Amino acid sequence: MNVLILEDNDNKYNHIEATLKSNVPDCTVKRCEYFSKFVIDSSKEKFDLVVTDLLVPMQKDATEAFEVTQEIIDTIRDTESPNFSTPVIAITAFNDVAEQSYEKFNRLDINIVFYAEDSTDWVNAFILKAKNSIPAPKYDFVIFCALEQEAEAYKNLDCNLGPPQCIQNLNCRTLEINGKKGGIIVPPRMGLVNAAITCARAIDIFNPELICMSGICAGIEGKANIYDVIISEMCHQHDAGKWTSDGFVPEVNTVQILHSTHIAINQLIRNSSFLESIKDGVVLKRSEYPTDIDELSFEIVIGPTSSGSSVIASATILENITAQHRKNSSFEMEAYALYEAARQSSNQNLRYFSAKSVVDNGDELKSDHYHRVACILSAKTVCQLIAAGV
Repeated sequence: MNVLILEDNDNKYNHIEATLKSNVPDCTVKRCEYFSKFVIDSSKEKFDLVVTDLLVPMQKDATEAFEVTQEIIDTIRDTESPNFSTPVIAITAFNDVAEQSYEKFNRLDINIVFYAEDSTDWVNAFILKAKNSIPAPKYDFVIFCALEQEAEAYKNLDCNLGPPQCIQNLNCRTLEINGKKGGIIVPPRMGLVNAAITCARAIDIFNPELICMSGICAGIEGKANIYDVIISEMCHQHDAGKWTSDGFVPEVNTVQILHSTHIAINQLIRNSSFLESIKDGVVLKRSEYPTDIDELSFEIVIGPTSSGSSVIASATILENITAQHRKNSSFEMEAYALYEAARQSSNQNLRYFSAKSVVDNGDELKSDHYHRVACILSAKTVCQLIAAGV
């Protein structure tokens, strides 16, 4: 957090600074002791919070203080100022000046609090303003997980995973991969609607260079096996369309990953050492081995996938999904939302992909036996791709 303070009185400044840093320890403070310096600093740099006095000297080494209420307004709330929308709080010991300035400041969303050295009445208002002004962190990447179990898989990886925390009302954990800083986001509920809202908000708040997804999915029999990691080359919503008297007529709107992302991923996963690095260290329990398999075996492939709003556990519905794209290899409930949120974002250079591991075939024979291992394989794949610079 970057804070600019206009204050000429040393004791008052020290009191304000100490109060700020005791509540926001990682903040950076720049002080202006006279108004002309305040004009220069506030015009050159964007701050997260501006704290001002109302009576200060105009120039360096001047001894007389002037009321600068209108000058503050003209400087900070000028539409050309980089701090036009920056939160501002005026902390003043001059009650009469504050009362005269209150109406002007209030119209421009500038708060005024009365300061007294022997009182703490102003502290709560100041700290509330400061904490509300803390900017969201800038992440290099964001990983979306539809379920807590998918996010928990990152505990098994060699990466610096932080505890769950609420950032801008998003359920988030910080994560560092090969020097890159990011976050894992889990929505309040699974499914396309929550995924679309959460991914769009995460893109706007954290401004990442990459947003991606890990977790579990269903595979199409004959196209994908249990534990295969499917990277969505393109994705569509398989339950979008129209129900008629003749049945369901799908409307297939496909979103593809960027061509450069496709090339980078394809080059990495075709290297046999990449697959071995994902497999390394993953130990299965007896119940986690698929039928007639006595060792961990899987592929990492790029292929078309689809998403829908409901869990599929029906061979009849599965036939309808399979018919929509002859090369579809898997389906789940969130990837299309992430792809569409990324496609519509203001950052047209934003990279995105989804890498999910198969746990069933979308028929009546569903179980949870393979979820733990699939979450780990998917998470390891995502981490390796991020570490490699995808």
